[in-house]
Amino acid sequence: MTEGGNTVGTVLVAPREVLDLVYRCARVAGLDTGSADRAARNVTAAEVGYGSALGVFCQALGDSGTLKQSFVDGPDVLAIAEVKARLSGSAEARLPAPTPVAALALVVDEIRGRGLGVSGIPDDADGCTMVDRLAVGGPAQLRTVDSVAHTAASREGVRVDAIALNQATEFAHGFLVPEAILDAAEI
Repeated sequence: MTEGGNTVGTVLVAPREVLDLVYRCARVAGLDTGSADRAARNVTAAEVGYGSALGVFCQALGDSGTLKQSFVDGPDVLAIAEVKARLSGSAEARLPAPTPVAALALVVDEIRGRGLGVSGIPDDADGCTMVDRLAVGGPAQLRTVDSVAHTAASREGVRVDAIALNQATEFAHGFLVPEAILDAAEI
């Protein structure tokens, strides 16, 4: 449903805002700096390239086991499969649990960008689509929507679910603000 050219229930934000928000949420949820950064980059890439990524990330915030399996272990399994595929021509990434595309999107894009194919994500997937295994190997088959969507999002923003954005914003309030920012604020 649209209203005045805007989809009801969505908010237009810059991808860097999604990146920052997801990073802060991941840190509040207990992820280390590197894992939080990778989760934020994957969710942002999925939100831009597939949509519906922020909501599934917010759901994972409520369960530390799911958060770790999907957003930390899932990308690691895929990275290991890339190494194996480079050695033997192909490999299968068997994820530790059904994992949303939101947790893997940037890793998949990076593997494809390095010239290897990644298959197993349905053509009609969104960030919520769950996968339990991906095949890595063969020639890279880039999705044409990726470069077009990323270019448009960097210029015009990306529409995200307003409820998920509010949930993430509330969750991120637990992130401590650096002292330098507080000192620079003139009230």
